[in-house]
Amino acid sequence: MLVTVTGPAAEPVTSAEIKASARIDGSEFDTQIAILITAFRQQAEHQQGRRLITQTVELVLDALPAGPIDLTLPDAQSITSIKYLDPEGVEQTLSGSVYQLDTESIPSRALLKYGQTWPSTQTIENAVRVRYVVGYGASAASVPNNIRLWIMAHVCQALDNPSGLDLANLKTLPYLDRLLDAERVWWVG
Repeated sequence: MLVTVTGPAAEPVTSAEIKASARIDGSEFDTQIAILITAFRQQAEHQQGRRLITQTVELVLDALPAGPIDLTLPDAQSITSIKYLDPEGVEQTLSGSVYQLDTESIPSRALLKYGQTWPSTQTIENAVRVRYVVGYGASAASVPNNIRLWIMAHVCQALDNPSGLDLANLKTLPYLDRLLDAERVWWVG
């Protein structure tokens, strides 16, 4: 299970960029634009299997694996902590000298350093919590332009057609989805 601990401090596109693209001069749509930007950013993250703007997430596992810990997302910037319940049920924080972050793999992984082993954990659900920072970077400038364009096009389309907008069942424009392909995480089975 992956939990968002701290969401992004910014969005990949600004309200001003949307207003310029949609040729909106006033402020009457500002609230709607902000909601749409967030909704389409989340949709892009879901479709791509990655987070765009820097945020902190926590991976919850039942036990430590025999090998690397698959962090389920690419673009991990750092591991904040690996906490686990020891066999007696006492929460422990694993020393950073035991593991290292592998940013070359997709998804990112936590690897054991040479000569190290994962400790034993209590045999219960959610015994391990790996907290890490992930995303392209802290600002919109860190996000690839093709993703930013995808979000902008969808927000502008939603503003043009508000009667068809249902945020609960957010639909994207299929002909634009190819813009996300270059950054999409493809799982090979």
